[in-house]
Amino acid sequence: MKAFKFCPICSHVLTRSKEDNYQRLTCKKCGWAFYFNPLPSVAAFVLSQDDKILLVKRGIAPSRGKWALPTGFIEQTETPECAVIRELKEETSIKGTVQNLIGVYIENTKLYGSVILIGYEMHFLSGKPKPGDDATEAKFFPINRLPDIAFSSHRAVIHDGLRKRHASIFVEILKSKITEVRVTHTHLFYRGSMGIDGKIMKAANILPGEKIHVLNYNNGERFETYVIEEKSGSARFVLYGPASKKGKVGDKLCLLSYQIASYEQARTLKPTIVILSERNRIKRKLT
Repeated sequence: MKAFKFCPICSHVLTRSKEDNYQRLTCKKCGWAFYFNPLPSVAAFVLSQDDKILLVKRGIAPSRGKWALPTGFIEQTETPECAVIRELKEETSIKGTVQNLIGVYIENTKLYGSVILIGYEMHFLSGKPKPGDDATEAKFFPINRLPDIAFSSHRAVIHDGLRKRHASIFVEILKSKITEVRVTHTHLFYRGSMGIDGKIMKAANILPGEKIHVLNYNNGERFETYVIEEKSGSARFVLYGPASKKGKVGDKLCLLSYQIASYEQARTLKPTIVILSERNRIKRKLT
């Protein structure tokens, strides 16, 4: 960073302002101020299809010999997006495109002072990892076996990159299950589909109008429909409308409902399972 002694506007000698908390060099004649801004840099987060992260072993200071993301400073003539594409190619021989912004971070270093790091998720296009400028090695690591990462800002990019990647993956996962259901009534000419005792709906965390998957143990029928709430405590389970053709009174059913969840949420969610007696009373509840 260029150190100014004279004002580049009027050539007056610069002095430190006592009123400024940062004591910036300023020109008392024209008011120009010199700002010690952080250096802008970029880092590339590349995740392979088998969930491995591309890292480089640094060949220069700071943290020579340690692993980090492909990274570098932004040149004055390029955008951050162009810089991260260039640095990825120069350090690893991998061609990629910018997919998403992960985040912006700041880190204080002994060598460069304050550095702003812009982390990007990159889409892998082509190439094999091969060390280039400022790197001695380049390779993919499994996310559960990463080496020590040199910089806290790089560790933050990896953490947030993995979180955003997994959060963007949604799955349909089991939410509720009512099993050992006995059909008590069928009603062909009706507007609805599956009637469920309101007390048991509440126990299973199922709402009126919610879509459910109905499995008939007796004839193997499987179909989707929506729920109508029957009187609480009535033990009524009714096949309405066309669903009445899928079973008869006395048939044993299993009712399932699902929810959409992110990958991270799905890993911790547990379904509510209600097991009924032969008279459609709650025998056991599992959560």
